[in-house]
Amino acid sequence: MPAKSIVIWGAGRIGRGFVGDLFFHAGYQLVFVDELDDLVEQLKKSGKYSIVRAVNAESINQVEISGYLALNTKQKKEISDAVSNSDLIATAVYPKFFKNVASDVSKYIKIRKERGNNNPINILLCTNLVHAGPTFKSYLYGNLTKEQAQYFDENVGIVESLVIRIAPDPPQSEVEKDPLVVWTNGYPELPVEEAAFKGNIPKVESLRLVENMRAEELRKIYTYNMCHAVLSYHGHMEEYKLLVDCLADSHIRKEAEGALHEASEALQIEYGFSQTEMQKWIKGVLEQTNNPTIGDTVIRSAADPLRKLRREDRLIGPALLCMKHHIQSSSLVRAIGVAFHFFEKNDEASKQMIALIDEKGIKNAVHEICGLRETEQSLIKEIIKAYKQVALEVEWQKKAKSAFYLAHEYEKKYHGCGQSVVAAVYETLEIFDDEVFNSSTGLCGGIGLVNEASCSAFTAGAMAIGMVFPRRRENFDGDLENKYITFRLVQALREKFISEYGSICCADIHAKKYGRSFDLRLKEERNAFEDAGGHGEDGCTDVVGKASKWTVEIISEFLIKDELKNEQRKEISQPKNQRSHPP
Repeated sequence: MPAKSIVIWGAGRIGRGFVGDLFFHAGYQLVFVDELDDLVEQLKKSGKYSIVRAVNAESINQVEISGYLALNTKQKKEISDAVSNSDLIATAVYPKFFKNVASDVSKYIKIRKERGNNNPINILLCTNLVHAGPTFKSYLYGNLTKEQAQYFDENVGIVESLVIRIAPDPPQSEVEKDPLVVWTNGYPELPVEEAAFKGNIPKVESLRLVENMRAEELRKIYTYNMCHAVLSYHGHMEEYKLLVDCLADSHIRKEAEGALHEASEALQIEYGFSQTEMQKWIKGVLEQTNNPTIGDTVIRSAADPLRKLRREDRLIGPALLCMKHHIQSSSLVRAIGVAFHFFEKNDEASKQMIALIDEKGIKNAVHEICGLRETEQSLIKEIIKAYKQVALEVEWQKKAKSAFYLAHEYEKKYHGCGQSVVAAVYETLEIFDDEVFNSSTGLCGGIGLVNEASCSAFTAGAMAIGMVFPRRRENFDGDLENKYITFRLVQALREKFISEYGSICCADIHAKKYGRSFDLRLKEERNAFEDAGGHGEDGCTDVVGKASKWTVEIISEFLIKDELKNEQRKEISQPKNQRSHPP
């Protein structure tokens, strides 16, 4: 073997596409060890594979890796020879395989010692597990004698690292060219714990030596991994497939940015990172996540919620750190609440989680899965509240989508912006009133086709809000609370229109949509309006659909908060021994 070699346990995407990439280009002989017969045979037969570094749409390059050895875990002699003649091992496996891998590595290091190689050997732990060293070490030392343990203490370095490079599913077109291709975001560095090395530290440019590995490790887990979890759990609710699509959704992006801000504040206090440093770091997190060239999926980032909801992992960990430093963590808590609703039929962990909630209730599930203690009751209560709120939001989201499609269809088929909104929203909310529907006949084209007035879809939305929170005729001089609720919610609807169209005026919205406004009182103008796509998929049909959806969403936000407050009041008013456990 060459003077420099590394044994890489795990020939998956991180093993091949990150560890293999860094050390191949540093002049190392690569020795892959894997238990998958087909993968090992493929690697042997091909003799090469490619890595795509897709940093962004403008920076995509491909490199070829060759000259490696590929060994099956059954090839004990060959692995013994490789370990005996190498000074580096990297484990690129999931934490659930630590025990088996550590046990095997331990045996081969003992054989190495018996063969007379007393040079230090370092094991790089390349996995997404917080403080993986002690766990791996406990398995590595499992069957050592006292003398062997002393030898390991002196000669075996267990080096934690941070895997920031992402390796999602490659495009099918690339797989057809090379079944072994690894598609990555090309992150160039592997931060490693400097003090953990035994003997000489490898001179590899891509290794970034870190003094306080705990701080770096948690910063990575509590920002990169946390951000991806927040995006994926929220995105799964909205049926998005890719993380970039989640980030493009302004609501979900706001949740992710909020969680990043909360975690950043806590990390600055706990580990002394400067505000400027963290702002730059967070910017990098968002930029690298917003990379459409790697096609990172929601399912990949959301998978295995039982692991991702553990005490020190990407969601609970930063929430606890915020709690420690008295930092509000509403975005993090909301993400945790959403995560407890995650269900995917092909994800065993999600099925186990939902089954546990059904059997023991959400409170016990939070205790058991997250490892939260009685002294952390305030966080548990917030998580339960968020979990319940999410359930209500999901129900209302379905109603909002239904209102959109109903209104879109009514406007496309029957025309009449105002009446279409009235029909769709009132049917969705089950408050339909024939007289109100009839009286909204004149709400069209900015009121009676004169488009200088307010958009009739907006006007109809305001009417619907008033129906839910009315100042009643029999209480004309009262109902002040409802009146001001209605004012506030109508203002929120106005803000939606302003944000989307820049105005609530029919003529302005026409100009935004079609490049000019139309006087619908004139036949030739009505024809021009139709020719411009007035009742097409993206015409006023879309305005009407969105107005209906926004109206239902705005009403629901208030009703959800009110329901949760009422439930909290009931809980507080009950004697402690009579309070019910959350369902």
